[in-house]
Amino acid sequence: MGDVAQMDAVVAACALVAQADGWVTGQERKRMIDRMSQSPSIRFFGLHEVTVGFEALNMRFDRDPDDGEAAAEAAVSVLRGQPGPSHLLIETACSVAEADGGFDAEEREVVLRLCRLLDLDPARYDLISGEGGRR
Repeated sequence: MGDVAQMDAVVAACALVAQADGWVTGQERKRMIDRMSQSPSIRFFGLHEVTVGFEALNMRFDRDPDDGEAAAEAAVSVLRGQPGPSHLLIETACSVAEADGGFDAEEREVVLRLCRLLDLDPARYDLISGEGGRR
């Protein structure tokens, strides 16, 4: 059975990353849908619910970026202390960040903030400087 809070958190993380540079690309939207369709716990809801949630959050960002960000961060924070769902969230967010051909500085900063919200080590996801990794 699916977990609404987990679906909302992952959708919120995807919206935060997609909005990092000020707009959402078609590639980012497609990558989010592709990743969500592969997750057994989220696939339970169907892609319509995922898409509706993503678009609703993006409309909040368009109306008031601070409100959209606060709503997204609140949804993400629900997964704090849940390693499995938190890991899925970060992996999905990284995938969405890379969807349009790069992992730019604004997107990287959002994913680092997601790691802080979830109390996860960003080194696990190659987000901090070092050998190789996303920079």
